[in-house]
Amino acid sequence: MKSKGFTLIELLIAMAVFATAGAAVMKTASEHMNSISHLENMTFASYVAENQLNAVFLEKVWPLKSEQKTMEFANRNWLWQQEIKKTPDANFSAVVVKVSLADNPEKVLYQLQTYVGKPDAER
Repeated sequence: MKSKGFTLIELLIAMAVFATAGAAVMKTASEHMNSISHLENMTFASYVAENQLNAVFLEKVWPLKSEQKTMEFANRNWLWQQEIKKTPDANFSAVVVKVSLADNPEKVLYQLQTYVGKPDAER
């Protein structure tokens, strides 16, 4: 007599195959969500850095000073660090802005550098 249906071993093998496939899908989805979160943080960090460099240009203060501050942007607390580097030309300074999340200041998410000229300098 031929039975209609699956044996217990066939069902167990099918369940193992589906469980493995499900675990792979879950891992891929989790990695995708982590990468989206990281890209979002990097994008917001770039906005913070660009805003700080624009503030340096608008203030027209000389000599420029290295400083660091925290600020809130996009419902997150950010730490930006502004470092001033001398250049061979005394009328210019290099400005480097590094941005990280305030709760993890060691991990720099974004860094931006530009050169600023002394206001009203004879060129």
